[in-house]
Amino acid sequence: MSKKVELEKGKREFKTFSNQHRLPRLPIPSLEESTTRYLNSLRPLLSSEELARIKQHVKDFIRPGGIGQILQQRLIDVDRISPYNWLDDAWWMKKAYHEWRVPLVVNSNWYIAFIDDPNTPKEYLTHNNGVRPKGQFSEWQIKRAAHIIGRMLDFKELIDTETLPPDVTRSYPLCMYQYTRCYGVTRIPKPGSDELVYTPHPAPARYILVIAKNQFYVLDGYGKNGQRYSDGDFEIQLRQIVDDVLKAKHDPPVGVLTADDRDFWAVARENLLKVSPQNRETLTFIENALFAISLDDYSTGVDLDKFIRNMFHGMNAHNRWFDKALSISIESSGRGALNGEHSPCDALIPSIIVDWVMSESTTLNAPTSGRLTAAPRRIRFVTDEQTLKDIAEAEKRIGPIIADSDAVILQFSEYGTHFIKKIAKCSPDAYMQMVIQLAYFKTHKKVVPTYETGSTRQFLHGRTGTIRTLSVESKSFVEGMESESLTAQEKYNLLQAATKAHSDYTRDVSDGKGCDRHLLGLRLLLREGESHPFFTEPIFAKSQEWLLSTSGLGAGNRLSGSGFGCVFPNGYGINYLTGDNLLKFGIESKYSSTETDSNALRQNIVNALKEMRDICEQVNGIYEKESRL
Repeated sequence: MSKKVELEKGKREFKTFSNQHRLPRLPIPSLEESTTRYLNSLRPLLSSEELARIKQHVKDFIRPGGIGQILQQRLIDVDRISPYNWLDDAWWMKKAYHEWRVPLVVNSNWYIAFIDDPNTPKEYLTHNNGVRPKGQFSEWQIKRAAHIIGRMLDFKELIDTETLPPDVTRSYPLCMYQYTRCYGVTRIPKPGSDELVYTPHPAPARYILVIAKNQFYVLDGYGKNGQRYSDGDFEIQLRQIVDDVLKAKHDPPVGVLTADDRDFWAVARENLLKVSPQNRETLTFIENALFAISLDDYSTGVDLDKFIRNMFHGMNAHNRWFDKALSISIESSGRGALNGEHSPCDALIPSIIVDWVMSESTTLNAPTSGRLTAAPRRIRFVTDEQTLKDIAEAEKRIGPIIADSDAVILQFSEYGTHFIKKIAKCSPDAYMQMVIQLAYFKTHKKVVPTYETGSTRQFLHGRTGTIRTLSVESKSFVEGMESESLTAQEKYNLLQAATKAHSDYTRDVSDGKGCDRHLLGLRLLLREGESHPFFTEPIFAKSQEWLLSTSGLGAGNRLSGSGFGCVFPNGYGINYLTGDNLLKFGIESKYSSTETDSNALRQNIVNALKEMRDICEQVNGIYEKESRL
């Protein structure tokens, strides 16, 4: 083979989607595998008598000729008729997201907050603690927004031209399909179950949606020759939008409707379409836009809790369009974050995108291209009395949801993954999970079912599986850590056993052998009149009451925090970032719950981190300061 041919072959192998044809299909685990994992996950929750009863149900469920075997064969048929992935093709989008009728705000959408730009003028973060009064935009805000727009478009170009290197692990390539579900993708409400607006890849739109003071504008990203405009061009367009919105008569805040109950929003949207043909045109512009940029005419200041709450849900859900797959909000201080609609892709993919976007600082004197020919266009809704009523009622329903959200951020700077690998000698993710287990036990004096997002991207169109963190080993660990009679070595041994059990379960989930998605598929294939105690026994549902719903997004060195809402009203939603020397946690619970307290859990995460460090250092030696650099 000539060097030229080898070079061309190498280029093809590194194209973004070059590994897709190599990816295996998501497997269907055996009944024995899934029920064994399920039973093991129940051990820390049940007495020996209760566990014995469930074992009998399992034995009958999987017996030859039993209902479990029948359901397994039906699931195999589903796999055989699925073009890519039996779970994703048949059920996942609807069952996990689109049939859920609660508002997206707090309940489903997530946020990923950016670090401050290194070129931020000092006065924007120091004067009045960074708080800027409502009603004012800023020049720095415009500059940073323009730069982010340009970088977001540059990343799209990497995907479209397949010059983004494919994601891989040490052992196998990963599916890149979710990258095609980020730009130009929007969820629309439908009665009973939502849908995604069909957007082919590459997304054909050439513009971005800009929202300011609840008004909507179309900002062109490219000139007639197809080249993207420069950051300086975007600054000009954003200044034109700000100038216009400051003097324009404002339309009602229609975007608030996207934060409402999905069935209410579905009815309100149909009414909008009935009011005027112009509304169809406006909705189409919004839904086809590559992504949204919200310019907030205020700043929450340097308080990270206040900042992430604004990024999570806005001020009473104003100045947002929560249905967009990707929406970026930027305060007048220049601080910003990404807010994502969860159904088209998991937060990991957008976190990779924004980490790349943030790797380049904003240019203070961005040049213009000289190609800019058209000003941004304002797009408007025609509203009637019913629309105004819908907006008012939506605000009444959304207000309590936002007010009830107890969302906080923790940035722990005493150590990070360098310590966890060198001194704790653990998997960083497993270690973080044990931190959360111990913090919860300290706060509530019990253990509870715990969900962690596991990746199945080694399979074609793979998304996630459920890692059941709570185990016999994790329960022994947290109880041992609170015991005064155990030595540091004994506690450390319990930590090692717990993290190993967690890593083993994580590996099984990554290999497509987690029990939860499999059992979901089997249960959904029950026909009318069919049932089994395996599914109706209360512990089946109880074991999936994720009072701890958790997920990690890697190092997140260019992110200041991330988070999502709790799944159950008496639980917590926890997202974390594991940097080399900085650990970050986003925590959310409900003020209305008498059981939970985000601040208390945050403090106990700090306590757990310190106590776990102490036992690791007692066993394996002090973590030298210079190794933290």
